[in-house]
Amino acid sequence: MNKVFVLGMSPLPFENDRKVYGTGNRTWQFILPLLEKGFKLCVCNYAIPSAYPQDFKSEFKKDFTYTGSLKRSRKYAGSVLPEGTGLSSAGSYPDGTGNNCGYVFEYNVLKKNDFENIELISRIFTEFKPDCIIGCTFYPSYIASRLLCYLKGNGESGHDTVRSAGDAAGNKTGSKGCGRDDDFVKDNGGVPFWADLFGHVMAEAQARAGIDGNDDCLFHYWNSEYNIISIADIFSCVSSRQKYALIGELGAAGRLNRHTSGYDFTGVMPCGIPPDEYIKQTRNIFRGKDGIEKDDFVVLWTGGYNTWTDIDTLFKGLTLAMEKNSKIKFVSTGGEIPEQDMKTYPRFLSMINESPYKDRFIMKGWIAGEDVPDYYLEADVGINIDKDIYEVRLGSKNRILDWFRAGLCVISSNVCELTDIIEKEKIGYTFKPYDYKELAEKLIYLADNPDEAKNTAKAGKEYGQANFNFNKTTEKLQKWAAGPVFSPDRKKTRKMFFKREEALKNLIQITLRQRKMIEKRDRLISELKGIVEKGFIYRMYNYLRIVRRKIFG
Repeated sequence: MNKVFVLGMSPLPFENDRKVYGTGNRTWQFILPLLEKGFKLCVCNYAIPSAYPQDFKSEFKKDFTYTGSLKRSRKYAGSVLPEGTGLSSAGSYPDGTGNNCGYVFEYNVLKKNDFENIELISRIFTEFKPDCIIGCTFYPSYIASRLLCYLKGNGESGHDTVRSAGDAAGNKTGSKGCGRDDDFVKDNGGVPFWADLFGHVMAEAQARAGIDGNDDCLFHYWNSEYNIISIADIFSCVSSRQKYALIGELGAAGRLNRHTSGYDFTGVMPCGIPPDEYIKQTRNIFRGKDGIEKDDFVVLWTGGYNTWTDIDTLFKGLTLAMEKNSKIKFVSTGGEIPEQDMKTYPRFLSMINESPYKDRFIMKGWIAGEDVPDYYLEADVGINIDKDIYEVRLGSKNRILDWFRAGLCVISSNVCELTDIIEKEKIGYTFKPYDYKELAEKLIYLADNPDEAKNTAKAGKEYGQANFNFNKTTEKLQKWAAGPVFSPDRKKTRKMFFKREEALKNLIQITLRQRKMIEKRDRLISELKGIVEKGFIYRMYNYLRIVRRKIFG
């Protein structure tokens, strides 16, 4: 079976870390189906800083074992085998029975400096000798594009002064031990590259610019996006809406050319639901605590408050609903996102502090990832609320699928493709964006009709498991990884690409040709007017002038 080099984001959802982000879930959506199909994987993930301790150091593990059965017991989740557990790299039970219970793969979790250290990544890559490379989400796909450019240039990156993988791990593998396979690099110039664009990054840049109050981030985003779309062989998007936005970008980058006519660059890979069931703890996680009674109607928020979160409509809708129904409580896990948005959540907290119902807003902040499912299983409805902006319209929502997985009823503003599906399939409840009155009405209705909410939640879970499971959403990826190919324009000249001087020269030539065409048109119009409007002698003169031009040029 083929060997796949994966660049992604950590923590992965089964790891017991302080925070679990959508990018980690997305990376696992790629990894798990490939492991299940027998692919050999080498995974290099970026350690999201806010999810790890400040003193975290990059970790390099040749034989990391994931086991779903042990994960469910929470006893050996994310174990790295050798010492103390009794679990071997072959994946046998701690009791020594030898029954296969997990998947083994190379798993490296890297700090920013190491993840952006292209020489380090290239050493891991060339030692592994993969058949293809997959970038899971935007940032890892950008690093993958830089890696391939580095390999194509035979190691001349120009700005990466770095250590070997062994040096970084503190082992004695050094340059000679892990050594770069020069023949592999020269013959390679890269391998087929699948880039996952987890959301439309320029729409994200627009949203961030709106929050920041300036456009300084736009060039950074576009420069990274351009590097990816100009080199990747195939792409995945989270929605059909994003797929067509990407096709427009590919056209602007010169990828829609004669070589790629009829080639399918893009595929839709919606956010997915993992196969593991959530298991309810025997203890209550919040009912009977923090002023929440057992019969209260709990509206749950989970995850970060990002640039697209419409906290104004959320606050007004909740306040109006609480005013009319004293049983409605709001529980929130998650908060600000240090790498993205540090303004939205604090502003929401300040609004709550001024509210007469502030005691009914239970703001837990970021909690341990392993505790989040217990909140899903104990709440009455999960709420998602977005601004009506391009980023949301083109994207999707991992948290909604998490709620489907748990059998939690969903209510959301109807902005993205997933919420459109919810509305059409009647597997949840939606309201118009920015309409806090409709939101309040829906919350009051659900609080008054808990049995209907439970039945809708059950329908949502069944639909989600059938249509958004990892295996179904990654069918195209699995097929491609089994026989990865380059795009038809790989190593072909793309006529849209010129140096600045060549482009300017072309522009001048085009301008000159247009000027000559205009002069010719004006001359013909003048001659025709002379024939039609003037007297006999003048008409004869124009006839002769035309004849002379035809004969002598």
